[in-house]
Amino acid sequence: MEKLLHELLIEQRKTNQLLLLLIHALNEEDDDSDELPVTYLDGSPCP
Repeated sequence: MEKLLHELLIEQRKTNQLLLLLIHALNEEDDDSDELPVTYLDGSPCP
């Protein structure tokens, strides 16, 4: 039982690292925070 929990913990750490890398990549990709959005989240254009 302890071995299974240890393996799950290792996999959870890997997942957390991947999620952190994704968050950092998305943050670097959209660095134009001063720019106004041209569409709403549903895809419709902003006036």
